[in-house]
Amino acid sequence: LAQASNTSWHNFTGIVAVVNMPRLRTLNTKKAPEGWDDVAPQLEEFHQQMRDAVNEPHEGKRRNEATWQITRIHYERSRYIYELYYKKKAISKELYDFLLQEKYGDAALIAKWKKPGFEYLCSLQAIDKRNTNFGTTAICRVPLHLRKPGSTGPSVHTGCISCASQEAGRLGGPIWWDSPRPADLVGWAKAGCPTAEKPGKRRKIMDEDDELEARAAALRRSGGNTEEAEHLQALGKALRGEGGGDGEAEGGAAAEDDDGDVTGEEN
Repeated sequence: LAQASNTSWHNFTGIVAVVNMPRLRTLNTKKAPEGWDDVAPQLEEFHQQMRDAVNEPHEGKRRNEATWQITRIHYERSRYIYELYYKKKAISKELYDFLLQEKYGDAALIAKWKKPGFEYLCSLQAIDKRNTNFGTTAICRVPLHLRKPGSTGPSVHTGCISCASQEAGRLGGPIWWDSPRPADLVGWAKAGCPTAEKPGKRRKIMDEDDELEARAAALRRSGGNTEEAEHLQALGKALRGEGGGDGEAEGGAAAEDDDGDVTGEEN
C-alpha cells in the first residue's frame, strides 16, 4: 500500500511540475518595474488559489482529476497577464517581460495563443502527443461539432472539454469540466455556437472526417501551414480511433520573437 501511495504521489507531483510556478522573491530579486503594485494583488490571489489547489485533499478523485484545478489556475493566471498586455494595453512591455521571466505567466503557452487555431489553448499538455494512447492531441482539441453526440467528457489530462477557437471564443475561454455550458454541447456547436449576444455561425454540412481531410488537403495544395495540416489529419485519425504516429511534443522553451517579447514566434 505504501508503495502504491508513493507511486501515485510521484505521478501527481510530476504533473504539477509541468506548471510553471513563480520564483521566490528574495533580496537579490530584480526590482519590479513600474505598474507592479497594480497587478500584485491579483497575482497574489492566483498564488493563494494555486496553494489551495495543490493542498486540497484528493480522496475520492481519480489521479488526473487532482490536477485539473491546478491546470485551470495556471491558464487563468497566464491569461490575465496576456490580456493586460495584448488586449487592454494596460501594462508596459518591461513589466510584461518581467512577469514572464519571473514565471508569473507561461511564455510558451502565451506564444501558442498568438497562433491561429490556438487562441484559447488550455494547456501545453493538450498538444503533447506523448500523453495519448494514439499519439494524437487531447480530445479537447477536437471541435465539438466534429464529435459524436455524448462525446463531451473532459480531457483526462487537463479537465478541459473544448478549447477549440470558435467554441471557446463564444464562451470567453476553454470549456472546463465545471464551466456553465449548454446541455447539448455537440448540438450547440453544430448550430454554430449561438449565445445571447450572437447568433450561431453557419457551417457547411459535411461528413466529420471529410471536413478534416478536405481542410488538410487544401493546406497542402496551397503550400500553407503544414503543421496545421498534420494536426488536422491527426484529429481525423483520433475521431476514427486510429493511431497518429509518435509526433513531437510542442511547446518547448520560448525565445524572443520579432515583437521583441519573450513568448516566441507570432504569426
